[in-house]
Amino acid sequence: MELRDIVSGSRPVRIPPDATVADALVAMAENRTDFVIVDRTGIDDAYGIIFRWDIVVGPIADGATLSKLPALSCARKPVVVMHNLDLDIRWVAKKMANENVSKIMVFEGENFLGSVSDIDILKAVAAAGSGNDKQEGS
Repeated sequence: MELRDIVSGSRPVRIPPDATVADALVAMAENRTDFVIVDRTGIDDAYGIIFRWDIVVGPIADGATLSKLPALSCARKPVVVMHNLDLDIRWVAKKMANENVSKIMVFEGENFLGSVSDIDILKAVAAAGSGNDKQEGS
């Protein structure tokens, strides 16, 4: 199975680079998602990503005022991306492991195609069967 087979065509929720953490939370709640993409500040900048967990363990745990705190202060940058749609999903899993992330954004050239999460990989493997039916010790 290849990356092209598991990439979700859904567009992620995006917020502007001048948004606050409160804006990020509202966008997540309104769109029923656990992450938002923070747009680049310019052509030479990278996209950022904020997960709910980043807000919980960062600004909320620190007692920050979410409506005054820039979203970029808790965004992970740069977003981890992949471009090769022909890659076997094991390489996608390897990239996630190497980068210590659970979600990768997928582009074809400059066109955003969607995202792949650890759940997408697990579902694909479960649907295809593990491919390792051999019992340990057999």
